Amino acid sequence: MKSTPFLLSCLLFLSALALSIGCGQGPSADTHTPASTGESHTHTHESGNENHTHTPAPGTGSHSHSHAPGERGDGHSHYHDAVERPPFTYLTMNGEFHLNPGDSMSQNDPRNPGRLILTTSSDKGSLTKMTFFDHSDVEKQLAECGYHFIGSRPDPHYYPEQSKTSIWDVFEKVEDFSGDCSKYKYVLSRSPHGDPIHMHLRYGDDVERILAMSNDAEDDQFNPWWATYCDINRTTACD
Repeated sequence: MKSTPFLLSCLLFLSALALSIGCGQGPSADTHTPASTGESHTHTHESGNENHTHTPAPGTGSHSHSHAPGERGDGHSHYHDAVERPPFTYLTMNGEFHLNPGDSMSQNDPRNPGRLILTTSSDKGSLTKMTFFDHSDVEKQLAECGYHFIGSRPDPHYYPEQSKTSIWDVFEKVEDFSGDCSKYKYVLSRSPHGDPIHMHLRYGDDVERILAMSNDAEDDQFNPWWATYCDINRTTACD
């Protein structure tokens, strides 16, 4: 007959094993109801993605968004641990990009061009060329414009307390090649970075106003504005 301590050890081991199997399996969900608004938020987390369903107070409507962690409003520029941050990030404004396939906040925001073609050279005096395509029709070219990089600016919401990499590259339009470049006078970019490569972009006619968008209250009009773009060949989330 086994001793009592031995049987106790077996029972404890089996209990711990059952607990470890029961935890960490499948999606988790949590519901928050703020006392001040009565608005309920249900979040389901599965396979590293977040699906958010917001049900506001009666009569105000509801909306749903899904995105992977870090795709909207986290304030970071994400660099792969094994890759050194480039010393001149604006020189990475090269390649063809489309809206992040895994992020409805980018996909559904009509402000975001559906496709971008970027060309930057290190040759002295050269321009950065940006080509913007229609949000809903990625074959429809809206404008092709030439820019000078005029400096980098810290994000007013996240830098430096929450992120020391929360930096925007600022481009000023100096040439209209084709189409209507008027609404793209300034382009602010988290220039292409990370693994998988991605970027963030805003545009407008006032640099200070564009930066200040980081302090906008989150709402169902896709604010704060955090468009995320992936390499054109990518079919899954890139951020």
